[in-house]
Amino acid sequence: MFAALGEIQFEVVGSPEAYESARAYDFAEQKVIESKPQLQWVGDDLERLKFELIWHASFTNPAAQLALLRATAAQHLAQPLVFGDGGFRGFFVIESINVKSQQLSAGGAPISIRVALALKEWDADSILFSSAIPVAKVSPLAIATTSPEVVGANALTPGVSALLSTSGAPGASGPNLEAGDVPATVIVRSTAR
Repeated sequence: MFAALGEIQFEVVGSPEAYESARAYDFAEQKVIESKPQLQWVGDDLERLKFELIWHASFTNPAAQLALLRATAAQHLAQPLVFGDGGFRGFFVIESINVKSQQLSAGGAPISIRVALALKEWDADSILFSSAIPVAKVSPLAIATTSPEVVGANALTPGVSALLSTSGAPGASGPNLEAGDVPATVIVRSTAR
């Protein structure tokens, strides 16, 4: 997957064919008597993204993809944009959809269409997020020991994870645990950090 806009996924195969990002910076021009005008930075404009997508019947259903895109645009809601590497780009609204049919069946069903999709950044208001309910931080699954126990053939030191005290096979680069090596009683999940 190249990116996802809400529930819409842009696959690497066939699309996007082009990707463009534009940012603008706004300056007001202040007139000065008997001199050149002065510029004053007002603020940054919203980012605009453009995608050129090709949907072909050989790898997707172009009509269904277009219907989903139009239904999402009709909701008039900001959607999260996340790229395939996990990078969250922000929230964007669909500003425009331009469709060019490249190949149609005898019945008029699209076989190949080109879609030019324009997105505009939606700047989330900090007041909106200040009223959000905080989510408790959860530490990852861990092994807690408070007394020496025997796990497999290895004795545990109090407070030391079985992951650190399990010896590996000769030449192994790290510990090799089997399913029965760590008793379920020492595996805990804690919300404390």
